Amino acid sequence: MKTTALALMILAAWPGSAAAAAAQELRYWGRSPGTATGVIELGHGTYYEIAPGADIPGWGRVKEVTDDLLVVERARSAAEMQQAQERGALVHEAIEIHIPRHDLRLPRAVGPAERGR
Repeated sequence: MKTTALALMILAAWPGSAAAAAAQELRYWGRSPGTATGVIELGHGTYYEIAPGADIPGWGRVKEVTDDLLVVERARSAAEMQQAQERGALVHEAIEIHIPRHDLRLPRAVGPAERGR
């Protein structure tokens, strides 16, 4: 989960990243029962059913949908790659973003029986 947060922070703070600036808040609500699709909330209160190969505006193309995780791959523009190269950073053609199911991010109380595990 720390890696996901880091990837999202890097993506959001990436200089010159128009896609990152235009990306709306994205929440993953998990896979639809009995299907290969998942449900996302884009912005506030707008829900979409997505499947591998679908494009999410400002985020990229859906690579994988699981019960607990949404994997999105965002291709970087030539300008973004050139800026990274000029700064001496590693140049990647795409960034893979792992978005955990939203309700798994919420803290939950741990009972006495679970503390000993």
